[in-house]
Amino acid sequence: HEGHPGKGYTGHSFNDYNHVDLTAMRDADNENDGSVKGIALGNFLGDGIRVASLPELGPGGSWSTCAIGCNKEPPQDVAHVQFRARIAFKLVWVPNNEYDTFVLVDDAGKLLNKGTPTGGLPPLKERMTNYRIVANSKYAVEADKLASEKTS
Repeated sequence: HEGHPGKGYTGHSFNDYNHVDLTAMRDADNENDGSVKGIALGNFLGDGIRVASLPELGPGGSWSTCAIGCNKEPPQDVAHVQFRARIAFKLVWVPNNEYDTFVLVDDAGKLLNKGTPTGGLPPLKERMTNYRIVANSKYAVEADKLASEKTS
């Protein structure tokens, strides 16, 4: 969808360092009361989530939420704090020389899938920052394993 993220735009999803958590939610109208550090106060996304979701799949919706704070235990990111939800998956760029491979992990950090895309990628700085915000957390374990396999 075209427009702003809070109004249904999804072009930012999985294209920057931060909007990498696919979050399924029942209550799209929750707002950030200041508990999620580094995220705008309010951060109202409900209208955009409804516009970008498929109502025929049931109530609620899904959104690519901000991962900032996910390196804490328990995670202090938008999915867990603002929406009180678990993530369906998180995209983490593997810290190899090119940051050109990613893993998808579930809320527990378990590997769901991995891939090396062809064509255009998000800028290298975004991919590197994505790994930095998950480093030393359960979400980085599978990316770290893959990076060590490639270099050994």
